[in-house]
Amino acid sequence: MRFPSRLLAANLFFAGMVWAAFYVVTTLITVAIAVFGTLTHSVWEGATQVPRWFALFVGVAMIREFLPLYIAHGQTRRQFGAQAAVTIALYAPALSALLVLGYLLETLLYNVAGWPQELARAHLFASPTDVPLVFLEYLVEFLAWIVAGTFMAAAFYRWQGGGLLSIPPGVGLILLGEAAIGTELQLPFIQIPLDVTSTPAVLTALAGGIGCFLLGLAMTWSIIRDVPLRNRLA
Repeated sequence: MRFPSRLLAANLFFAGMVWAAFYVVTTLITVAIAVFGTLTHSVWEGATQVPRWFALFVGVAMIREFLPLYIAHGQTRRQFGAQAAVTIALYAPALSALLVLGYLLETLLYNVAGWPQELARAHLFASPTDVPLVFLEYLVEFLAWIVAGTFMAAAFYRWQGGGLLSIPPGVGLILLGEAAIGTELQLPFIQIPLDVTSTPAVLTALAGGIGCFLLGLAMTWSIIRDVPLRNRLA
């Protein structure tokens, strides 16, 4: 069983299908707002709150589903850890590229229809067409959310109910990533503003994303390095 190429390809294919459906739904909502109300802002901007949760559960699946599968097929835990890191490092920018594409397609639609594509909150980028900064912002965000998912999933896989203790440091990883891009964290019923007085520098944001990525991997590895395989029926 080849890893990470097969796992990466399967997840990228699934992400592409989810993105296509997500884009269609978002576009329909955009048109509905324009027809039945007043459209003044980028709808895609608000919709991008959802993909971060998708990224989180990709991290969860990496441990919950694929760790026992690949170890059972002959991978060592060290091999899995190294190859999972490669998968995440390639998967996060792929997700970021899909969000960039969503912004560009929205820009095309708004220009054709004559709608204003204003942004409702602070970002690294000032315009949805500022591709490098749009890509960087969501890359940092996805790296943080995916490794938070792997860390918390590893804790729950190893200690079951004891994994609840991993939630605060897992949220801390997410906060670190969001703070690196100077945005805000929106959780169910909770909104945590992390806006800074000025837009973070590109190198600051990138360093924050890489640091969060490496920290999350180290925290996950400390749990899975000798984790016993569990009976899936347990």
